[in-house]
Amino acid sequence: MTQQPQKIDYIQFKSKLNFVSRPIFEFCGAFVSFLEDFYGLNENDPKIQELEAEQPLFTEVLGAIKNSISPYLKREIEDFSFAKTILQSVLKAFLFDYPEINSFSAFLKKYDSYTDAQLFNFIGGSFLNEHSQSNCEDWGTVLDDMEKMQNYILNIEEVNNELKEKIITLYKYPEETKMRIRHIICYIYSVFKPYESQVVEQAKKQQKRYSNLMEIDFDYFSDVLQLSEIAKVIDSNERILLCISYMYPVCFYCKEYDDSSAFLLNGFLCDQYFAAKEEKASLEAFLKILGDDMCLKIFLKYAQKPYYVQELARELNIPPAQLRMYNNRFQDANLLLYDYEGRRRHYYLNKEQVKQYIDKSMAELNF
Repeated sequence: MTQQPQKIDYIQFKSKLNFVSRPIFEFCGAFVSFLEDFYGLNENDPKIQELEAEQPLFTEVLGAIKNSISPYLKREIEDFSFAKTILQSVLKAFLFDYPEINSFSAFLKKYDSYTDAQLFNFIGGSFLNEHSQSNCEDWGTVLDDMEKMQNYILNIEEVNNELKEKIITLYKYPEETKMRIRHIICYIYSVFKPYESQVVEQAKKQQKRYSNLMEIDFDYFSDVLQLSEIAKVIDSNERILLCISYMYPVCFYCKEYDDSSAFLLNGFLCDQYFAAKEEKASLEAFLKILGDDMCLKIFLKYAQKPYYVQELARELNIPPAQLRMYNNRFQDANLLLYDYEGRRRHYYLNKEQVKQYIDKSMAELNF
């Protein structure tokens, strides 16, 4: 049985909510998007890619990064391709684990202060997540020692020896590895930096838009940000910190901290993506209706003229309760409207919606 999504209480949520601006996440979004494209990891929903392509500043920033990569830096980034998530995981791990990091200088300060064992916790963990089929839950028992981490990786049988050798080479020269990762991140930030103020300003504008949306239609706001998926997190924490990002256009991320706060990162295009998904679901519902024999009969009847439930049920020789069930399917797809004549509902086809579905179907088929 499908579990109904948990409804979020508006008053409780608002009392806990703080919109926050974390500029460093705009660079993180650009960095991750660039690497995913560079390594061919960008498997985004085509609709997400379409929405991103419509954002001039977003595409300009990524274009600037791609066009500025020197042959040397390209080789350096390719050198990490045996574990394609290492570079982005290092940056993301610092930013998500330390809520006080809001600027690039703060990130570098924290990065430079880390011991080899602390940094290679992220590097080794990222490698295992990508290449090991085991759950690696006991990885946490070796994080205090570089040699223990290396032995742990070497003893994972399902990872081939060539990959193991590459990750172990990073462990053998920790200072060099740390310097190389720092150089890649710093170089890409130097390209991003001229755009940073524009991007942050865009993020703040979108934050204000989402704040207004919350006040106008909280249920829709909750659906757009998928808050029902993290209802337990919202209930169990005293503060909810919501960051709306521009360079993470469609993103749903939640991180809980020990001080009873939860950080949410959402993209500014979440509402458009949600609307597109709803539209697709409605179109699928329409096509399923046309593929059902009884639904098609009902559809053709409503296409001819309006009906009362009892009247149409008699014509179709089905119980009124059964027709009401079918009517509910039609209404879920926004295909059926009604007026009252006295106390009785007078149902009729939403022909404008039908036309939209037909046009959409033709577009999907490239007709």
